[in-house]
Amino acid sequence: MTDAGAASSSDTQKIQRFVTLGAVALSVVYAAVVMAYASPVSFYTLDDPYIHMALAENIARGHFGVNLGEVSNPSSSILWPWILAAFEKLGVMLYAPLLLNVACFVVTVRVVLAFCLKRMVGNARNALIVIGLALLAFNVFGVVFTGMEHSLHVLLSVIAVTRVIDGKFDRWTLLALVVGPLVRFEGAIILGLGVGAALHDRQWKFAGVAVVAAIVPVVLYGWWLSTLGLPVLPSSVLSKSAAAGGVVDGGGGVFGGLFATFATNAVSPAGPLLGVMAIGLGYAVWRHAGRDRVLAIGLMAVLALAMMLGRMDSYARYEAYVFCVLAVGLVHLLQAELRLLMQSLVRSVVLGAGVAVLGGALGVYVFATTPLAARNIDRQQHQMHRFVVECWRKPVAVNDLGWVSFRNDAHVLDLWGLGSEEARRARAENAPGWVGRLVAEHNVEAAIIYPDWFPDRPPAWIEVGDITLTDRSITPFSPRVSIYATDAAAAAPIGACIAQIAATAPEGVVIRQIARP
Repeated sequence: MTDAGAASSSDTQKIQRFVTLGAVALSVVYAAVVMAYASPVSFYTLDDPYIHMALAENIARGHFGVNLGEVSNPSSSILWPWILAAFEKLGVMLYAPLLLNVACFVVTVRVVLAFCLKRMVGNARNALIVIGLALLAFNVFGVVFTGMEHSLHVLLSVIAVTRVIDGKFDRWTLLALVVGPLVRFEGAIILGLGVGAALHDRQWKFAGVAVVAAIVPVVLYGWWLSTLGLPVLPSSVLSKSAAAGGVVDGGGGVFGGLFATFATNAVSPAGPLLGVMAIGLGYAVWRHAGRDRVLAIGLMAVLALAMMLGRMDSYARYEAYVFCVLAVGLVHLLQAELRLLMQSLVRSVVLGAGVAVLGGALGVYVFATTPLAARNIDRQQHQMHRFVVECWRKPVAVNDLGWVSFRNDAHVLDLWGLGSEEARRARAENAPGWVGRLVAEHNVEAAIIYPDWFPDRPPAWIEVGDITLTDRSITPFSPRVSIYATDAAAAAPIGACIAQIAATAPEGVVIRQIARP
């Protein structure tokens, strides 16, 4: 095999081309498997991407919100729904997240490979084994099929950090640092690392431009949201982040929320792998001096902030960028140690397998379950969509907003609050009778919800039917959703719609009407 330390530029390029083709082939073949097992029109592993697409289709119409005539901001990303809206104009938005994510995955692999091969001196085969198993464990491939912005976030983070480590403070580094927070708010953590490195290297102009160029669009975005009567942060962020909700809604609890989130993440499936990386960074701080010591300290700050500011408990998607950033940093900081380890095939396999084992509940699990997870979403949320669009065609209340609101112009009341700021605040306040009040105000006669999420739902509601997965449930909260009539007069037409979609239900789900006297 080629010696990476002595390899010519031509040899390195050949390796990159080979791995790039492999990444493309893997993506195409795996996507075909997922679509065949799930559905050609419903193949993402979460319901969330359909929230972004529902928002994007209305952006393309000139409206900001998942319901026409009602402004809302359910997207966890500033930029992502606007990117998708451009594809809506081309008529291919349903497939746009997959195509964009595959492209980001392939470029991420190339960037990581180019960076690591320079430092993991030894047998190129050994390096590829470790890199491949690490990327699998970090779920860099799995996030492709979430249909979310995480693949783009991972790519921007990797570009920014590898270039900062190399001391390249140029326009590409600036672009990656500035766009990062627009793709996901956690990008501000990587921006902080980049600005800190620039200040350490006396790149004053770069640091100043990066701060201004990153802050201005975010501030303008928040101001624009306020003019629409919305909070300065998306409802999804406020719902999922105790710290963000405490800041925007008031009431304190910010620091308590930060430490509670940190503690939750520490005992999550990501905890063991992050703990090992923290030990590696601590060793790097002790071993190095000068710029590399500062880099190690900066990466430890990235880890701490990431664990405090966002939950890492949703199909290994939120932590993928953290793993990649810390990993490339450790490859740089511990390259001498890696050089010794990777001279042997056996030790390289052990190292790669160790990372894969630590990430067994993360990327390895996601890779193994992605086809079934996508099938879950098709058999549950897509059938909810069919109920509304093919038969009901009137307002409906839900707690999973995505598929039901996508390609549906009837009003969707999101009781969980991602697509309704009114509902989010009502749920947070939890005043008696808030569910019934909202349903009445929006003239909703049908509700499709997880019963356990709303134990205080109005007692007058009638359970008319349910949608139950017969496959193993991977990403849905529960294998069963219940369909309620919020008014007795609506029970019969709801039952008729249940019977209609049950007649053409696919394998893997049972849709039934509950018989009533």
